[in-house]
Amino acid sequence: MRRHSSTGGFGRLGLVWAAALAAAALPAAAAAAVSATSAQAGPARPPESGAHDSAATLGPLAIGADVRDSAGADIGHVTRLTTDAAGRRVAQVRDGEAVYAIPIEYLYARGGAAFSTVTLDALKHGWKPD
Repeated sequence: MRRHSSTGGFGRLGLVWAAALAAAALPAAAAAAVSATSAQAGPARPPESGAHDSAATLGPLAIGADVRDSAGADIGHVTRLTTDAAGRRVAQVRDGEAVYAIPIEYLYARGGAAFSTVTLDALKHGWKPD
């Protein structure tokens, strides 16, 4: 006695064709569900930060900000916000080849500009925080 297959008489070849047809329909159905949007260009982030917009990339004490001492002398610009060996948060300020690590508590903003309570002369002579 011969048994009928549960595939409704199509056999295995019929199942393969049915699966192939269903798989071919999936990309079209998936593409129909995806909507297109236009991308808006955002501001470029400084390469040193490697971070999303944050205090490191926004505001007067951000990466790239010019820093002056309280007398108005140009110290340099912020290139990195990090933590030093003692665990203090510091801003690395670069002026040409010179790089100064100034703890955040010695920096402040006034009138949209960044200032240091440490003088440029003290930094040039090896100033170290207390």
